[in-house]
Amino acid sequence: MEASVTRNPKPRTACDRCYELKERCERATTSAHCARCERLGLVCLTVRPVRPAGRRTHRGKDFVSNIKKTPGKRRNLEQCQLPTGIDACLDALPDLQPDEKELLLFLLSQSESLDQFIVCSSFQADRDQQYSLATLLQLPAAWPLLKDAYLACAITLKQLQSGSVTDMDTSTCVGYISKAMSALRSLSVLRSQDAVLCHTLGSILAFSIYSAIGVGVPDICRYCLGTTNPFVGTTMSDAHKDPWQGFLVVLETMDCLVYRRKPTRTIQIPGFAVDRRLGLCLPLLPYYQDLCVISNSLLNTNDASILARLEKQLDSIHAVVESWQPSHSDQLVEQFDSADIVNLLVQAKVYRLGALLVGHRLRFPFGCEDVQAEIWSKEAMMEFELAKRVTKRSLRFVTLPFIVAAVEVRDKSLRFTTLQRVDEYVDHYAPFMRKATKIFLSRVWHERDLNLTSRWFDSVHKPCPVMDFIDATCFSSS
Repeated sequence: MEASVTRNPKPRTACDRCYELKERCERATTSAHCARCERLGLVCLTVRPVRPAGRRTHRGKDFVSNIKKTPGKRRNLEQCQLPTGIDACLDALPDLQPDEKELLLFLLSQSESLDQFIVCSSFQADRDQQYSLATLLQLPAAWPLLKDAYLACAITLKQLQSGSVTDMDTSTCVGYISKAMSALRSLSVLRSQDAVLCHTLGSILAFSIYSAIGVGVPDICRYCLGTTNPFVGTTMSDAHKDPWQGFLVVLETMDCLVYRRKPTRTIQIPGFAVDRRLGLCLPLLPYYQDLCVISNSLLNTNDASILARLEKQLDSIHAVVESWQPSHSDQLVEQFDSADIVNLLVQAKVYRLGALLVGHRLRFPFGCEDVQAEIWSKEAMMEFELAKRVTKRSLRFVTLPFIVAAVEVRDKSLRFTTLQRVDEYVDHYAPFMRKATKIFLSRVWHERDLNLTSRWFDSVHKPCPVMDFIDATCFSSS
């Protein structure tokens, strides 16, 4: 009889976080931090219990649930470990219909469902946003607030993936949006955890509105950022703890630039970071916000001393932005594929050119210094086309610099081509924005040719990417 052989268990190489998310865990040695945890500044641990070898049986779908069964008591949300136990957690939610569960499973358990929220495909492996959405379901008080926003978002994402929009789905989505807006209004923000919940609810709601009806997003951004201001800092740090705050800041900054308003929250950027939305050009966002403040001040003053001070501020911003280059770009090779690196670098270039153009038009009306504006515009359009030819992928989150550059196109044949490019470079998750952008560009070009407007943001027909606002009184106290 053969002697029994004791097999040493194979050492675990995946850290606990990558294991939970079912993502590839890359590290030089088993004792080193994995690349993902190091990039996100997380503690990299491998402390989960060793499971016995062999195939494990699953109940129902291929979701791992870790729920303690207590006799006589209902399974509760705190007993779920997310997102791997999302199927069982959804079963524990009250009043959830089968079709609603299917939508939430799509939103919370399929990594590709949130592709529209990220700047490039390499972020698909980074599921912090999805993890944060699922983790909030552990809070019983959060479920009534988040349910309708999650369902509206899932419907719009499914429509975006399928490429088809039905009146029935849109009507259902609008119903969920209406209830989610009431939930947002009822949320009391009394601590930092409430601020995270508010940012998440506001962002998911803003995305759904952009996709389904296209109106009201700026009001939601201002409401959320204003409500949470006392509980958050001005530095964009710890993004993995509050991954949705940045989405609201980006959306509101774009709107403030268009409508010459002051941002609700001005921010600072610490160190090197690759943002989920703005990639390498995140450090330019504070300068865009400074331009918003200057634009608002120019709109509301005729005082010579104030105008001189604002002129100096524009000089300072121009000097910094003109010489700006994305830092630590050499580190991208280890984290992103070649196509995404091209897109990240191009995105940084066009946002830099966009900031230069905005500052230029705050100084000079149409008809003055047009040659320089046209040079920057052509350079930006060349970058867009270069990225498209090299990567064969859509460049995301470049709506603002594309519109700013497109305004400066004066050749009639190039204008026709530019209108065709709107569908490629204006965010795909917002069909109403693409339609409104085409209308705006056509009108501002016409007004410019007839000398009816001196600057694009002074146009009678506002360059509104989301068209008109809803009545802001929906957020007023009743």
